[in-house]
Amino acid sequence: MGVETPLNVGRRRDSRLRLSVPGRLITLTGTHKVSLRDISQSGAKLMVPEEVRAGEDGVLAWLDFETFGTIVWMQKGLAGMAFDEPLPAPVLLATRQKFDHRAYKTHDEEAREQAADWYLGYKNR
Repeated sequence: MGVETPLNVGRRRDSRLRLSVPGRLITLTGTHKVSLRDISQSGAKLMVPEEVRAGEDGVLAWLDFETFGTIVWMQKGLAGMAFDEPLPAPVLLATRQKFDHRAYKTHDEEAREQAADWYLGYKNR
């Protein structure tokens, strides 16, 4: 009688956590500073430098976490990464909590801190 709605409407397999936190993408071509724009159990959207290419495998590291995956699409400085294994829910919850409480440093803050350490002669903080 009625129209049935599929359980998975749209293109997303998993719901996404929208955020903006610094990260690193480590590939065979090098280590790249990235910004996570959103993340789910199955993948992430990243702001990336131009030298990253679709099809590259790599390690995505953010906050205190990391995972393996493949860049599956690129468009105007943004990239989609599909993870090799689903992220555990506690990782997403901890990411959300750190993002909400701003318990991280931006790439610029890290660079300023490193420059100050170098100037002051500190080896490690």
